[in-house]
Amino acid sequence: MKRRTILKAAGGITLTGGSVLVLQRGLPTPSVTRSDTTGESNESIGYPTTLPIQLSTLNKGESSERTMRVPAMGTPTVIDLFATWCTPCQTQMDALSTVYEQYNDQVTFVSVTNERIGGTLSRADIKSWWSKHDGEWSVGLDSEARLMSILGARGLPYLVITNASGEIQWKDAGVTSVQTLQHELDAVLSGSGSETEDG
Repeated sequence: MKRRTILKAAGGITLTGGSVLVLQRGLPTPSVTRSDTTGESNESIGYPTTLPIQLSTLNKGESSERTMRVPAMGTPTVIDLFATWCTPCQTQMDALSTVYEQYNDQVTFVSVTNERIGGTLSRADIKSWWSKHDGEWSVGLDSEARLMSILGARGLPYLVITNASGEIQWKDAGVTSVQTLQHELDAVLSGSGSETEDG
């Protein structure tokens, strides 16, 4: 019986001492460093917190993956955040396809999904969905949702337009019309774009 009492007392002293140490120094924070697909060291949480970032891509008609800088360097970029399960994203593809036909020689387009490949979803599934919805541009893979976090997107679809310097000029949550996309792209191409958020 005395042994139990002594062990309880010793345990209490250890806990109390540990609590005092935490109060004095704070909780320890582990140093986590991870690398993105480029092998470069990222910022404190392990990922870049600003644009640009490098993403793996699935390009139509290509069997191998490549990487892509988002936004593209030296050209305005339309960034579309989507998912294959997202019904409004399917609707958004109609407008994007129309605008792509008009602007693809002046603007880089990339759509990015944060879906995880493996289990029930494969690269082939994404390519099939992409072809079915007339996607002609690159698809970025971002299973850690880094880009979504950087852009502050809270839902899908989510569109962003950057200028040729990579600065965000416009962003919009939800389905965006062809006319709105044309208007915003014309403003960026003429140099009169300004950072705004609609919807």
